[in-house]
Amino acid sequence: MVPTGQLPPRLPQNGWPLEFCTLSLLMGWAQDNGRTFVGRIPQADRRKPHPSVLGQRDPWVLTGALSAGARRGHPQGGSDISLGPVISQRVHSTLLRLTCNHKPSPSPPEASSSQTQAALGLSQANMDAGKEGLPLRIHCLVQPPNICRWLSPFFLTCSIYFLLWIPEDQPSWVSALVKCLPILCLAAFLWAVPSGGDYTRLLQAALVCSAVGDACLIWPGAFLAGMAAFALAHVLYSWAFGFSPLRPGLLLLILLAPVLSYRLLWPYLEPGMVLPMAAYELVLSVMLWRGLARGGSAGWGALLFAVSDAVLAWDTFAQPLPYARLVTMSTYYAAQLLITWSALGSPGPKTD
Repeated sequence: MVPTGQLPPRLPQNGWPLEFCTLSLLMGWAQDNGRTFVGRIPQADRRKPHPSVLGQRDPWVLTGALSAGARRGHPQGGSDISLGPVISQRVHSTLLRLTCNHKPSPSPPEASSSQTQAALGLSQANMDAGKEGLPLRIHCLVQPPNICRWLSPFFLTCSIYFLLWIPEDQPSWVSALVKCLPILCLAAFLWAVPSGGDYTRLLQAALVCSAVGDACLIWPGAFLAGMAAFALAHVLYSWAFGFSPLRPGLLLLILLAPVLSYRLLWPYLEPGMVLPMAAYELVLSVMLWRGLARGGSAGWGALLFAVSDAVLAWDTFAQPLPYARLVTMSTYYAAQLLITWSALGSPGPKTD
């Protein structure tokens, strides 16, 4: 390593590298005793190439004695010098002083790893919020600690429902409210943690329809109204899940289950319930088809929803089942939670 502002004891055998003369070639100001070290090329040294070597080398390569001496690294004399690949010792000394006599700027203080991670996380959150068109305050609610905070009312109301275990023979608005509260908490969770645009809004509408259906099923006389509310919820779920990929083979496989279930229930149905049950089974099958085609938590939620409805239908129309209410409501609440959870990782209906 050459010390700052100094030269080696002698020039290298092949002269100084070409990069050292870049500044002098551009500015043309270095001089020594009135003799220009960087200037124009003498016409005498601009030898025209022989026709036999055209295309093999640069036609402006200098071939005179001056350029030959320059290539050997000797200082160049005369009023003009060649633009060879080397420069004189005086020019090199000047360039070395210009480029090396400075102190490096102090490095900026390094931030700690925690500060760096926090800054990167905040920047990424700002970028993601800008892409989604959401305010940063709302977007930050998606963080895991806030997810647990916003889901805690759902688990609390579910616990209240199973602990109170309001008797079915005493329908009231209080029992309807206790039954609907977990679903309403999920709708509020989607409102507080928007992450899917239209997908989230469709899920919210389906949850509200499900809450209406839960309230109607408290009173036996409003059973058809509750069935209609749940059918509308399934339509909204199917719309949210989207129809791509289509997977028609999966639909043919799913249709076997409702056909078998309807065939087993048909002897127990009243005449006025035959067509409503057939329509509901069809809508439920479409929702299950689209949920399984979408996959993830939406698929598991759709499957649990179908299990819950199957247990409820058999317990209501065919014969009572042990722990039917516990199985029905636990699978129902779990299904709604899984479908709601699908909004966190999916920006909307699939299109490919």
